[in-house]
Amino acid sequence: QVLVQGFIVKSQAMAPALRMATRSRRLRWCLGSLLIALGCTFAGNAAKTAAGLAFAASASVFESYLAKLALSLSPGLAVAGGAYALYRSKESQPKPMWYLSTALLAMVALAVPLVMPELPAKEVVPEIKLKSGEERLMPNGKFVLVSDPRPGSGPAQEGWQQALWQEMAEAISKGEEQVVMVFSRPGCPWCERLHPVLQNAIKRRADSLVAASNATEDQAPLLRAPLRVFIYDATEFGPIMRRFGVEGFPTMFFFGPPGSRPVVVPGYLGDKDFDTMATQAATTMPEPPKERRERKGFFR
Repeated sequence: QVLVQGFIVKSQAMAPALRMATRSRRLRWCLGSLLIALGCTFAGNAAKTAAGLAFAASASVFESYLAKLALSLSPGLAVAGGAYALYRSKESQPKPMWYLSTALLAMVALAVPLVMPELPAKEVVPEIKLKSGEERLMPNGKFVLVSDPRPGSGPAQEGWQQALWQEMAEAISKGEEQVVMVFSRPGCPWCERLHPVLQNAIKRRADSLVAASNATEDQAPLLRAPLRVFIYDATEFGPIMRRFGVEGFPTMFFFGPPGSRPVVVPGYLGDKDFDTMATQAATTMPEPPKERRERKGFFR
């Protein structure tokens, strides 16, 4: 009995200390939960600030990458750290305080996407599809409209119109390939019908060059040379079209040997008529030079 009474006395004496320790532990868990929430908020703000500085100041690629990485990982790492701390304290922390901390962390995790800064969207400049260019037959048998003949791949760059015109002018002046210039405009049904005719003519000429046995020495040199077709749209080459006096579409200029007058054909041509006009232009004799007359080319 004396022992029991002694134990009771000691328990009563220790009760205030135990209550203080319990309160202290609860206080520590409350402070821990608050620190987790503050950490998540701080991480999100820090990532937001880093990303804003990176993009606003036009930082280097590496700095921009680090900002994006911090922006993507910091909030998730903070929430994951808080969840791990709650998991470790599930048994030792009071249940009400543990549930409160879990609810607080869940609210912070759900609020992160709302406060995350939006990355500046990359401006996508739509590539303008040009209507003018040279019809070229590729090794795979397909046709490609080349608007910018300058070396390099990709969309046409500034100055492509002058480069395309210069490419055709040089081909005409050299006389090593027969050139056909075609003027067209958008919404022209006969221009659309002429397009496969032009491709068929290029392919027939290429096939005839491969079958060299079909060529004869009495043929005009240009008929034994590649056929190059340049298409010029009225909306992209308006001044050139007016200079040549084009009034209807399509209008074709068949060029022959250097110094000869081109054969002008307004309107649509079928496959057979197209070959006839090409042959006529290829066999046209150059005009004799006239004295005391300043010769002006088509491209000056």
